[in-house]
Amino acid sequence: MLSKKQIKAVYSMISEKLGSVLINKQLITPGALSLALAVQGALEERERLGSILCDYGLLNDQDLVRALAEQSGWPVFEGEFILDTEMVLILGKAFLCQHAIFPVVSVDGAACVLSDPYDTIATDHILALLANRVKFFVSPPRMIMDAWTDQKQEGSLVTPSHVSGVVDAAGMLLDEAVAMGASDIHIEPSEKVVEVRVRMDGVLRFHRSFPLKENPRLVNIFFNRAEISAGDFMRFHDARFDHVVGSRKVDVRLSHIPSINGSSLVLRLLDKTRSAVSLEDLGYAPEHWHVIKRALQKPHGMILLTGPTGCGKTTSLYAMLGHVKSPGIKAVTVEDPVEIRLPLATQVPVDVKKGHDFHQVARAFLRHDPDIMLIGEVRDEKTASEAVRAAITGHRVFSTLHTNDAASAILRLRDLGVDYSCIAHTLICVVAQRLVRKLCSYCRREEFVTPSSLPEGERVFISGTGTIVHHADRRGCDRCFEGFNGRTVVAETLFIDDQIRFMIEQGLVHEIFLKMKDREPSFSMRADAARLVREGIISTEEAARVVG
Repeated sequence: MLSKKQIKAVYSMISEKLGSVLINKQLITPGALSLALAVQGALEERERLGSILCDYGLLNDQDLVRALAEQSGWPVFEGEFILDTEMVLILGKAFLCQHAIFPVVSVDGAACVLSDPYDTIATDHILALLANRVKFFVSPPRMIMDAWTDQKQEGSLVTPSHVSGVVDAAGMLLDEAVAMGASDIHIEPSEKVVEVRVRMDGVLRFHRSFPLKENPRLVNIFFNRAEISAGDFMRFHDARFDHVVGSRKVDVRLSHIPSINGSSLVLRLLDKTRSAVSLEDLGYAPEHWHVIKRALQKPHGMILLTGPTGCGKTTSLYAMLGHVKSPGIKAVTVEDPVEIRLPLATQVPVDVKKGHDFHQVARAFLRHDPDIMLIGEVRDEKTASEAVRAAITGHRVFSTLHTNDAASAILRLRDLGVDYSCIAHTLICVVAQRLVRKLCSYCRREEFVTPSSLPEGERVFISGTGTIVHHADRRGCDRCFEGFNGRTVVAETLFIDDQIRFMIEQGLVHEIFLKMKDREPSFSMRADAARLVREGIISTEEAARVVG
């Protein structure tokens, strides 16, 4: 058994070697390595160097895995994550999940995919049980976690017959929703039963039902966890609590309304352990990607994301912040709530009871010498005023507005009391977006259509006299839900160039709308949806449903 001092020396040696590999491959800078090593030395519980670099946004997980593969001599896993159920019985599911290991079916015998080749406790245990007859591969932790989540989606979760009482039912609902990747749970009493629906990929799906008599007890369990008085069913409530599923900590936002059939709940699920998506992975079209990158290069000014609730505005803001964030930049955020923990950023949650509203926190931020301010939402005149003041005084400001298109953001700012001159000289770019469900690439159906064969609302998304489009197979397959798998973004962008800036100063907003229509068609949201239809990523039905 190694002493703590010996273990620390081993970790330091591994970190030093990995750091050299990463620097030699020009994947990180010496400054980034110094920062990560300093953080590693300051942590009470030892953490891997690669994990720290990824958490701080200084390295992506794919590059880390390739470096670990080179250092350890294990190959990167590039196959399909098909679970070897016999290996699960031998090794134990709890052990595999705890160490982020996925046993895969292999024609060459036993094979395991790990995220950490230096987890000697795990590797020694596997080698002992399998008598050294096993191959090891390396893969990013998120891919291994996604593979386990896919297994749960295929039906390995606890079924209602195993539920022992309403307490277990409450926890089971949360566990299932998190494993399925749901964003919300809707608990809705009807005249005869309690119906439970979950929102996945932006669409509500029926999940299960409970006897109506169980609803008060079920609601009281959630009330207790959210510290709401038991039996207080006749008032509106908004509260929150934490729920842990394995290694994932989920922030649950509870909303209660008293309906005619009893208490109705909506539980919004925010995974605190998930990391920000990179800007490149969001799926913006090349035209929009070019505009966004150009806007992010500006030293000061305001970038706005617009769209309805649930269209991915906050995710895009995080991605933009992650794209420009570095150890040399001071970034501060005010959010309601803080959805993702960002390294190298000071994040403040909105708390009206304590006087921490958007505009109050934004005003305080200016005394912290920030380079970038992320304001979760511009929802009132005071917040708009503080956001504009920050942009005018040399800061970069990222925020969101609720408007249907990019040009309407100008009118919305004017409604919030910002004069046209300030808008013209602070606004850099507006991105309006929606989220559309992607077709499952394994079971989608192909069909040749003509404009006349489609409903009127879908014709605008195809060109010419006829073309091949793809549709969802509602029967689905073992890799999707009813023919859909994940979502991507459709967007339109408005970059404030000199001509548009002059129009804003003169209050010629109507002319800006006309200019948006006369621009290259590829910049409109409808054209972006049509591109995804041509590429077979979405269906014409989905394009019409979301974009209209």
